[in-house]
Amino acid sequence: MRKSSTLVFATVLLLLTALTNYSLYAQTQSTVKGIVFHDKNENGVFDSGDKPLKNIAVSNSRDVTVTDRKGEYELPLRNNSAVFVIKPRNWAVPVDENQIPRFYKMYSTTGISGTKYEGLAPTGQLPLSVDFPLLPSKEPDKIKALIFGDTQPRDNKEIYFMSKDVIPELIGTDADFGVTLGDVVFDDLSIYDHLTGSLSPIGIPMWYVAGNHDFDYTGNNSIEARGTWYKKFGPSYYSFSHGPAHFIVLDNVRWIIDGDERYYRTGLGENQLEFFRNEIKRLDDDQLLVLMAHIPWEGSREWHDEAEKQEFYNLLASHSNSLSLVAHTHRHYHQFIGQEAGFPRNEPLHMISMGTVCGAWWTGAPNEFGIPHTMMSDGTPNGYAFLHIDKNDWKLEWKTAGVPENVQMHIHAPEAVSSENEIKVIANIYNALPDAAVKMKIGDNGEWIEMKRIPQIDPVRLDEKEKEKQLGEVPWRKMGGDYDSEHIWEASVKPELKPGVHTVQIIANDDWFEYRGEKLLHVK
Repeated sequence: MRKSSTLVFATVLLLLTALTNYSLYAQTQSTVKGIVFHDKNENGVFDSGDKPLKNIAVSNSRDVTVTDRKGEYELPLRNNSAVFVIKPRNWAVPVDENQIPRFYKMYSTTGISGTKYEGLAPTGQLPLSVDFPLLPSKEPDKIKALIFGDTQPRDNKEIYFMSKDVIPELIGTDADFGVTLGDVVFDDLSIYDHLTGSLSPIGIPMWYVAGNHDFDYTGNNSIEARGTWYKKFGPSYYSFSHGPAHFIVLDNVRWIIDGDERYYRTGLGENQLEFFRNEIKRLDDDQLLVLMAHIPWEGSREWHDEAEKQEFYNLLASHSNSLSLVAHTHRHYHQFIGQEAGFPRNEPLHMISMGTVCGAWWTGAPNEFGIPHTMMSDGTPNGYAFLHIDKNDWKLEWKTAGVPENVQMHIHAPEAVSSENEIKVIANIYNALPDAAVKMKIGDNGEWIEMKRIPQIDPVRLDEKEKEKQLGEVPWRKMGGDYDSEHIWEASVKPELKPGVHTVQIIANDDWFEYRGEKLLHVK
């Protein structure tokens, strides 16, 4: 009996001591510590049989450190930020039921939120050890990533459009993972769960980039405006490796409050820029670096701080092998940012503004299934892309939603002509690089002639808008403004054609692919 009482007393004393120590720790908590480990039994907890992992990077959203031989790390603790593991090659992080990577621990003493949508609640003090499980995952030198420009549904109806138009053909894809480049939704943050749940049948981990329409606009600064994002997706900037490449996701949307005015500009902020600086320092100089953000670095929204922009370019230029994937413009184009824009390398930065899943926000006449054609302002149809990486080389493949993958252009030419007419042919080749060699011929016996790239408004889009205009009031969202397409080639020819039906053939070759297109021409 006495032994039992002594044991109970000792146990209570140990519990009180532990609680007292935790209370003292909570009051003085200035660092965050933990272990990164191989989660052999996949229960998410570091326990017997799990193996600590050394040299794994961990960040507090500003500083970056690596684990020691015991798998342990320690970092300064920062309020209103995330602590996260930086996924290394050949390891995977856990994902939730919607395939969203869970690689972080948010920390906020007061919570982060605007007033319209539910944000991140106060997290309380962090555990004594903030641990991160990893799972083995073989990642070869050749990998494939699914790239979405803005999904951006306004409401559940537009999620259904995407669920019929895009997602079914991606179920079972051989892509290793996917990325959505911001504007995940269109201002209504309450539909995040429906959106991410609708993407989950694709069956691959999906990383998310924050866009300007992912703000709670009632927030009084960039942090508050991201409160719902932190609750649903975790940090708005982070990084990970997959295969031979390193990916850095940046949140380049700054929410500005200036008196009664509220607006956004391009920018990073001091903490994010320091995180970027620390990540750049860690990389081998020739490792492929893929930057992913929402707003193009040039030509869309001006930077909030030009000095910050120049520092960002200077840091990026210190790395020899990089590309940028952005979205936001609802067009698809390649831009090469050079010294005239402040990028201080002899070789320009290749940036791609990705065409979008939602196209032109689901506008235009619906097809027989009720889905708007949603052609973008530069004539590109809605769709997505695959980023192919082979060691340090890469190429981007465009896929228009709902059509075979070999459909890479549309051609504008007269439907019918007289045999003596001059014929003007215009080809919109959605993903062709600007220096692509493009040629055309008419008829089996025609000669191949060179086509010239001439940026212009897509005439196919203009024809569609004119049809819509003639209809007057329509029950769908009408098409919006037009923008010069950067991937249009044209040529004029006066061939000698006998009456009948002839084929216009176009072949385009760039450093990545060969693209082919055909159109029938009726000669009277």
